[in-house]
Amino acid sequence: MKTRTFVLCGVVILLASFFRVPAPDAKSAQDQAAPKAEWTLLMYTDADNDLELDQMEDLKEMLAAGSTKDVNIVMLADRHPNGDERKYSNGAIANLKNWTTAKLLYVEHDHLEELDDWGEVNMGDPATLNRFLQTAVKSYPANHYAVIFEDHGLGWPGACADESNDDDTLTTDEIAASLKRVTATTGKFELIGFDACLMGNFEVAKAMAPYGHVMVASEELEPGNGWDYTPMLEALNKSPKMDGIGLGHVIVDTYRESFNEPDLEDEGTAITLGVIALDQIGSLEKAVNDFALADQAALAKQDREPYLKIADARSESEDYGKSAENEGTSHYDLVHLTQNVKQSPPNARTAETANAVIQAMKNVVVYSIHGKARPHANGLSIFFPAEQEELTEKQGKADYLRTAFSLSGKWLSFLNEYIAVDANDSEAPGMAEVKADDDDLAGGDVSTVTTQTKADDIDTASFVLASKRKSDELILGSIPAELDEKGQLKESWDGKWFTVGDGQTELVCPISDFEELNDSEDTYLAEVPAQVRFKGTNQWFDVSLYFYLDFNDEEVAGEFIYAFENTKSGPREIQLESGDEVRPVYLSYDAKGKEQHSASDNKDEILHLKSEDDLKVGRRRVAKGTYEVGFVVTDYAGNTTEKFTTVKIE
Repeated sequence: MKTRTFVLCGVVILLASFFRVPAPDAKSAQDQAAPKAEWTLLMYTDADNDLELDQMEDLKEMLAAGSTKDVNIVMLADRHPNGDERKYSNGAIANLKNWTTAKLLYVEHDHLEELDDWGEVNMGDPATLNRFLQTAVKSYPANHYAVIFEDHGLGWPGACADESNDDDTLTTDEIAASLKRVTATTGKFELIGFDACLMGNFEVAKAMAPYGHVMVASEELEPGNGWDYTPMLEALNKSPKMDGIGLGHVIVDTYRESFNEPDLEDEGTAITLGVIALDQIGSLEKAVNDFALADQAALAKQDREPYLKIADARSESEDYGKSAENEGTSHYDLVHLTQNVKQSPPNARTAETANAVIQAMKNVVVYSIHGKARPHANGLSIFFPAEQEELTEKQGKADYLRTAFSLSGKWLSFLNEYIAVDANDSEAPGMAEVKADDDDLAGGDVSTVTTQTKADDIDTASFVLASKRKSDELILGSIPAELDEKGQLKESWDGKWFTVGDGQTELVCPISDFEELNDSEDTYLAEVPAQVRFKGTNQWFDVSLYFYLDFNDEEVAGEFIYAFENTKSGPREIQLESGDEVRPVYLSYDAKGKEQHSASDNKDEILHLKSEDDLKVGRRRVAKGTYEVGFVVTDYAGNTTEKFTTVKIE
C-alpha cells in the first residue's frame, strides 16, 4: 500500500510538473493569468527622458522588496539611449543588461523577469498605456489594482514625456480614457498614483475620479528621487489587505520619512504629497462650481471692487511650479485661495461658497503633508490663469478648454469673466519719482528710498538693486516691497545685498523671486537663476536654485533646498555633487533697453562645490561704485512701471 501510494504520488507530481502554469513570459503574458493576488501594482515607468537615472534608482528600490504571492509588481520600463551618466543611467539593473527599448517586467526580490520586449514605443501615446494596462490586468488578476505613473508631471496638461518621440506627453484626458477602457472590466482601480511633479491638481482628480477610489499626488515640484519604494512595498507585502486609503497613507509617510536623512533634510523643506478620496470629488466639484458662479456674479456687476478683491486673494495664494524661466504654472492651492477670498469677499455669497469649498476639501484630502517652505499646501491646486493666452494656448496636446472639468463645470466661465477685466486694462501703474534721502553711503549709513504709486490694483512691488556699467545696466536682484495704505513704497538700504557662496567665494546673489512663507515668521523662499557645469564636462545649463531664508537671527541664514532645470519635458531636479561648478545668471539691459541674461566666465566668479551643502545665501556690503536703486510695480493685468535713482557706495 505504501509503495503504491508513493508511485501514485510520484505520477501526480510528474504530471503536475509537466502541466503546471508558469509565470507569464514573453510568449504567455497575454494568454495566461497568474493566481489572483490581493494587489497588482502597474508601474508605468517612462524613463525615456532625462529622469531615467532617477527612475532606475526607483526600480532598484522596488527590487529590494519585490513581489510576493499577495502583491504583484508589473512594470513597463522604457529607457533612453543617451549616455550622460548624470541624467541617464545606461547600466545594468539587477540581472538585466542595459536596454533602450520598452520592457514588460515582473519585479521580484533582486530579480527582474522579462515578460516581453515591446521595442521602441511612445510612452506619450495612449495606445501604449492601453496595451500595458490591458496586458497587466489580464495576466495578473487581483482584488485591488493600482497604477502609478513615474515621470515628469505638468498638472492638468498631463504626465509622462517621451524624449525619443518629440516629448510627446500623455494628457490627463488620455490617461482617463485609457483607465475607462480597462476599468470597464476590472471595476475602479483602488489607487491611481503620480510620482511626478504638480499632479496634485483638482482638474486631474476630477478626470481620474470615475476610474479610481484614491489618488496620490503632489501639488508642488517633486525632488528627483521621488517616492521611497522599498519601505512602501515592504509595508504592503506585510499587510496586503490594506485598501487604497491605507496604501496612500503608507506612500505619503514613507515619502516624508525619506527626507529625514541628514543629506535630504533641506530637500524636504518644499515637498508636498496628498491622499485624495476620489469618491468624494463630486461634492467638491459642486462646491467649486458654486464658488465660481458666486465670483462670476460679483464680477458681472461691473464694479471694480469685486475684481480687486478676487485678484488680491489670487495674488496672496500659494502657487506652484515657479522657476527662473517662468513665473509659475498658475496652479494655486484651492483651500488657500478660498480662504483668502473668504477673508475679504466680494459679496456674502462668495464667502458662503468659499466656506463650502473648504469644508468639502476636508472629505476629499484625507491625508497630506507639506514642508515648511510650502505652509499653505492643502492637497489640491486649481488652475487660475490671469491672461487669455495662458487659458487658451494648448500645452502640447492638452487644451484646458477641453478638460473634463471645463466641459462640465462653471470654473471656465468664471475665468473668462475674470480675464475679461484684465484684458480691458492696458494702463501701466502711475509712479512718482524715486527719492533717496542719502545718495552717498559711507560706513554704516542707511538710505531711505521712497516713491508714491498711483494705482489701486498693484499686484506686486519690488525693491530692485542694479549696477550701472559702461554699456548696460546689470540687475543684481530684487526683493518684495511693502505698499502701505496710502500707496507709498519705502525701503531702507544700508549698502548690503544678498550673496550666494560655496564657503570660500561669495558672489552677489541675483534673487529673481522672494516669497514670504508665513506672516508670523520671518522666513522666505528665495529663487536664484544660475547655471551648473558638472564635474569633468564643458557644458553649462540653466537651473533655478532654491533657498530657505530665515531672518529671525541677526544674520541671514539661507539653506540650499534644491536645484531644478526647466526642460522641454517638464521640471527636473539637478543633483549637485562634489566638483560641480555653479555661477549666478544676471539680467541686464543695454542702452536700447534690450533684455539679456549673462553669466561670468571669470574663474573668480564661479562657485566650486565640495558638497551641495556648501551652497548658502548670506548678506554683505556691495563693492564700491555707483548703483541704481528703485522700485518695479506690476498691476493685476500685468502692466509694469519701474523707476530708479542713483546711490554711490564709498
